[in-house]
Amino acid sequence: MTSRVLPQSEWPRLPEGATVWPILDPTRGQILVVEDDGEIVGTLTLLQVTHAECLWIDPAFRGKTSVARRLWAAVQAQARELGARTIATAACDDQVR
Repeated sequence: MTSRVLPQSEWPRLPEGATVWPILDPTRGQILVVEDDGEIVGTLTLLQVTHAECLWIDPAFRGKTSVARRLWAAVQAQARELGARTIATAACDDQVR
């Protein structure tokens, strides 16, 4: 078995479950593989991401979409300015989701 960084030209070889590669910016990440006799038997993607975190909306404005919609538009514009192709975020409760 061998381990290596998979060059971008070989990304289409990745198995169906390794789905991040179509959105991966090769300047901000790498795909590592383990191969057995040339067959990919394991993958893990190492990537740098732009992460949006710590959402807070005044309780008086929660449940209304205008604040969240404006924040999201501002985040997207700033991310584009930073050169990000994707934004990662997470939510700790259903209300934030």
